[in-house]
Amino acid sequence: MKKLAILSMLMIVCATPAFAQLSDMSRRTAKWDFSVQTRYTAAKDFSGAYGSRLSMDDDLGWGFGFDYHLNERLDLGFLMSWRSIPYNATAVDATDASNTVNYSNWLDTGTFAADATWNILPRRVTPYLTGSLGWTLINTNISAGISSGCWWDPWWGYVCSSYVSTYGADAFTYSAGVGVRLEVTQAVFFKVGYDWAGVDIDSADSFNIFRVDAGIMIR
Repeated sequence: MKKLAILSMLMIVCATPAFAQLSDMSRRTAKWDFSVQTRYTAAKDFSGAYGSRLSMDDDLGWGFGFDYHLNERLDLGFLMSWRSIPYNATAVDATDASNTVNYSNWLDTGTFAADATWNILPRRVTPYLTGSLGWTLINTNISAGISSGCWWDPWWGYVCSSYVSTYGADAFTYSAGVGVRLEVTQAVFFKVGYDWAGVDIDSADSFNIFRVDAGIMIR
């Protein structure tokens, strides 16, 4: 969290010239945004059946965004993000609640989504509203057993091998957010914001995500 706060402060300092030109009109129409995104996810606790529990640590994730400005206010695009979140869990025997197992691991997630952003002002500095719909892949890194298989490889020929499969899931995901967009020049911009994100999985809850994006605009 401290690293993200320092990054936000540096971004604001670098964007000081943009504040001085707050009244300048933007020139975003028909331009593409390409951005590198940080996504800091706050710690979260979940409760399951029979007293099972899951505690996820806070974590800094990453992402990329590609958006096209239809006009000065509306842009549509695509994003992908990923993170590896450390967690602690307690599993409870469904037939004997006193029989519990505690374990720790890393939860790997990857999200692909379409997004839309409404820039409230047609200015180089503007608050914005954003939302996305997409799909998230989740890997718990918990072993689900060893599997074997054989296949024909064009280089090595007939090959047989074993691999360890893990428990995971994939689900519909959605988000809504607010923030501020700062266009330092006609080509360079920064965004600072907050996203509320949800995953369509039983027992899952929403997540609080804080983000800082840095990108370029090209025509």
